[in-house]
Amino acid sequence: MNSKLNCIIIDDEKHAVDLLTDYIDAMPDLHLVKSFTDPLKALIEITAEDKVDILFMDIDMPGMTGLDLSQAIRFKTKYLVFTSAHSKYAIDAFGVQANEYLLKPISMSKFALTINRLLQSDTGLRNEEKHPDYFFIRADQSQKYIKVNLKDLIAVEALNNYVKIHTVNGIYVTYLTIKEVAEKLDGNSSFMRVQRSFIISMDFISKVEGASITLSNKLEVPLGTTYKKQFLTFLEEMTLKTVRGVPN
Repeated sequence: MNSKLNCIIIDDEKHAVDLLTDYIDAMPDLHLVKSFTDPLKALIEITAEDKVDILFMDIDMPGMTGLDLSQAIRFKTKYLVFTSAHSKYAIDAFGVQANEYLLKPISMSKFALTINRLLQSDTGLRNEEKHPDYFFIRADQSQKYIKVNLKDLIAVEALNNYVKIHTVNGIYVTYLTIKEVAEKLDGNSSFMRVQRSFIISMDFISKVEGASITLSNKLEVPLGTTYKKQFLTFLEEMTLKTVRGVPN
């Protein structure tokens, strides 16, 4: 499977096309599919089969401007990058959902930084696809499954070989270990293990008193010694502070 991003260049100046072609060839994550010096020809010949990831397009072109052309073919590409010698079109460019605006002359370093931003965005989207914002649990009946949305998940409580799932819609008990749930939530900054038997959602904390955490459903969770430092660091970072001196 080809993991490279497919690119198309549209620019009426041949030397500009040649320059971007060289830059694309130098980037291991990019692959040039087609290039055009005639925007009208590009309008006709770019198809859904091209599977375009990045479209590099000039704005000032004879016959049809890049801004006009983008309105016709924007849906055919994941990312749209305008390349122009004029900064005056920048606002209009983002008005047609451009992702980047490269001002000519374009250096290799400027080009590489732009691609790096797009690749980071692409990786983020792929990660979101791999980590859906919900999971299913099996209820007491063997053929009954309950969907748990992460935005509704308040806490997970260990009960020997089972866990109690506290949500805004109710409480469910299922045959899982807290370790298995922790692995599912790994990498999600909204959840933290605060005790050997509890994982909580930071979004549902109502108050913290000493070593006791109260959640929005009135559940009180004791803060475990092993997890205390991590939780207090979070609390310190999220606490609003004044720059004024301590009152008398």
